[in-house]
Amino acid sequence: MPRAIVLLLVIASCSSARAGELDGHYRATLDGQPSELILRQNDALVEGEYVENKRLRLIVRGSYDGTLLRAEISDPQSGLLLANMNATYANAMLNTSIAARDPRNGEVLERQVLFQREAAATAATPSAAGGQDPALIGIWMHEKIIDSGGASFASFNTLLTLQLNADGSVTQWTRSVGGGSDWSYDSPGEVQYSGHWRSQDGMLMVRLAGAADYQPAAYYRFSDPYLITESNTGQMIWQRRR
Repeated sequence: MPRAIVLLLVIASCSSARAGELDGHYRATLDGQPSELILRQNDALVEGEYVENKRLRLIVRGSYDGTLLRAEISDPQSGLLLANMNATYANAMLNTSIAARDPRNGEVLERQVLFQREAAATAATPSAAGGQDPALIGIWMHEKIIDSGGASFASFNTLLTLQLNADGSVTQWTRSVGGGSDWSYDSPGEVQYSGHWRSQDGMLMVRLAGAADYQPAAYYRFSDPYLITESNTGQMIWQRRR
């Protein structure tokens, strides 16, 4: 078989593997309003709708390169551009940034929201019942170690501490420690976020301090003695602090 044809078949195979990756119905709560994204992907082209509170329906058009979705949200009647949207996709979740210009004063309003694919979206709706999985209660630690090779060996450790309390409060800290042959670094612990948590159907939900709604944070499961979480940022393995 000619080499050029083989190359074309490989490219076509890769394109087919990506086609339809974003297809689906996603849900989130944005500024207290139930919001939906209905997306259809054809190779790099993505089209669909943004629906807010089941009344406002807008057109979504953009492109997806396998990592980042770049799209425009526009009025279906006039075609007027209303907002720009960027989103990364992983584990059936779209980590989305929406920037819209306020027509009254020209100010750009930006919102960050995590949309979850409908298969598990009941956990993302504010009306869905939720409780606390008692197996999650406690202090969990995740450590990431980066070592450099060669003569100038150095090591850098990042320690995440996640505290899930029985009263529904949650806090996550980060601390970094590093060192080499002639240097060392030790940062004080820093709070990444705090708020309240609940769980439902294998999903950890978090309502950040000052926010009105719970948002999906990660899928979770247990592999004794570890807690394994998966989100749009990847998989993390946690060990309970004794």
